[in-house]
Amino acid sequence: METSNIDWYRTPVGREALKEFTRKSDLKGWLQAGSFLLIFVLTTAGAFYFFKTRQWVAMAVLCYFHSLFQGMVGMSAAVHELSHGTVFVNKRVNEFFYTLFCFLTWNNPVHFRASHMLHHQLTVHRGRDKEVIQVPVAEKLNWVNLVSWLTFDFKWFALLMRVNILHALGRGEVDYFSWDPLFPEGDPRRAAMCAWARLVLGGYLVLIAVFIVFQLWVMIYLLVFGSFFVRILANLTGAIQHTGLSENVPDWRLVCHTVTVNPLIGYLYWHMNYHTEHHMYAAVPCFNLARFHRAVAGDMQNPQQSFTACLKLLYQIKKKQKEDPSYVYVPEFPATAAAPRWK
Repeated sequence: METSNIDWYRTPVGREALKEFTRKSDLKGWLQAGSFLLIFVLTTAGAFYFFKTRQWVAMAVLCYFHSLFQGMVGMSAAVHELSHGTVFVNKRVNEFFYTLFCFLTWNNPVHFRASHMLHHQLTVHRGRDKEVIQVPVAEKLNWVNLVSWLTFDFKWFALLMRVNILHALGRGEVDYFSWDPLFPEGDPRRAAMCAWARLVLGGYLVLIAVFIVFQLWVMIYLLVFGSFFVRILANLTGAIQHTGLSENVPDWRLVCHTVTVNPLIGYLYWHMNYHTEHHMYAAVPCFNLARFHRAVAGDMQNPQQSFTACLKLLYQIKKKQKEDPSYVYVPEFPATAAAPRWK
């Protein structure tokens, strides 16, 4: 696997300032990850209560919101940030939440951590970054995808089921993204990745069997398959990371969107809306990114001013790409920013 030799541009940050920005916090980690677990438990318990009391409309509504939230428990937000090991001072606690949230969303902690490290090193360099490959915006934002994201994301379901089953059968060359393969034969991480898939499949089969025996039908939805429904927020926040931007350039300001969002979206998204800053200094914990953004704003591209504003931008890029398939969006910069590095 070819690793990075890309001379990335980084906004200069003083050593003492960077030390402060990269400071981890068990308290803030618990507030973020612990509250995520609490919400997951409460929506599960509430939907189960409505199931037992035969309040079907209330159950359906809460199941919908349970899945909307659960999408952010996976690699779209929580799993993503925890994979960096930046949330907690206590590494064991960080790994506990990382592993648990991976299990709850059918993610593989061995695979995702290794894949995402390479994505950071090789960000959208075609043929090298095989986690995120730039495609026309129309391939992401279309009516088929949007309807499935509001209901059942059949593409995501088919992908994760296929890869987990084949990994469980020892097919370590099969991948969630486009690595070919991520781990070569003989790499111990390949065996660990396949062992995790067996654990996930075995664990969920046991849970399904228990829920069938005791006729706890709603629990099959809530705990087993809930993460495949209502992925609209997870997929749209994913779309505002790199979509419509340049590739093969050594400047994260040209290949990542930075977006100002409201506090609720910021919390659910683990503050990854500051995506340029996250790529530039990945050791900065998510709960420090807003402050870090303010400190380096003078050298960053002008951010999109809201979540909806960035989605509108993607729609505009989509229209321009229909006329000119080679079109990519180049952000504007304040006068204080260093010139973009194109090569």
